[in-house]
Amino acid sequence: MANVDKTDVGSTSTSLDLIKLNDDEADDEVFTDGLDEDLLGVLECPVCMEYMVPPISLCESGHNICDRCKPQLPVCPTCRKPFLANTRNIALESLADGVDYPCRNEGCFEIYPLHIIAQHEVVCPHRPYECPMAQGSHCVWKGPLSLMNKHVMEVHRRYVRLGAESTSVLNDVSKTPGYSLVIFAFEQVFLQRSRLHDGKFYSAVQYIGPKENASKYRYEFPLSTGNEHQKLIVGHLVHSSSEDLQSVNK
Repeated sequence: MANVDKTDVGSTSTSLDLIKLNDDEADDEVFTDGLDEDLLGVLECPVCMEYMVPPISLCESGHNICDRCKPQLPVCPTCRKPFLANTRNIALESLADGVDYPCRNEGCFEIYPLHIIAQHEVVCPHRPYECPMAQGSHCVWKGPLSLMNKHVMEVHRRYVRLGAESTSVLNDVSKTPGYSLVIFAFEQVFLQRSRLHDGKFYSAVQYIGPKENASKYRYEFPLSTGNEHQKLIVGHLVHSSSEDLQSVNK
């Protein structure tokens, strides 16, 4: 996280340089046949359509429901009968532990046991991503990384920078509001976030994509005053999109 004390800098020119540290390595996709679709269908919650994990509850007629949906419903959505109190479908729970589940993200063909699939889907490269401008613009778009470029260029074009180098002029650092810029470089998506906090100007770059790829890139901020008598270069490895930049500031 780059930071500049506002008492040291008045009119400031700041540029951003993104640097690719090494080539991307493509992961092999895994294709697996023979999944029991009927069995997986039984393990789907009738309400949220997600795979049920223990504890799995029952109604009086024997219909199953996941532990997340049950508290939100007064009766069984299938037969309208009450749920059984403190009763679980132990047989189905045991069955669930022995099944390999396919990732639900479109384009992913990975399969994992119950205790791993949820962890995988959180970091899956095919998972849906929020719009990188969601925090500032309240944009509700969510979709695959492959469609993010199209969305951002159509809806947030004024906040886009193309290429690994960009320059911004800050006339008064002490009055600079927070801002975000989406950067398309190296055929990847980055997000530059800047803000003023406790008299210091902070700026950092996040990589939008699989967490492990973030460390393949580095960003540098060459800073100079208007008369260029003071120059400073600060840099850091690019942060992953899962990192909390508020904590990085501290």
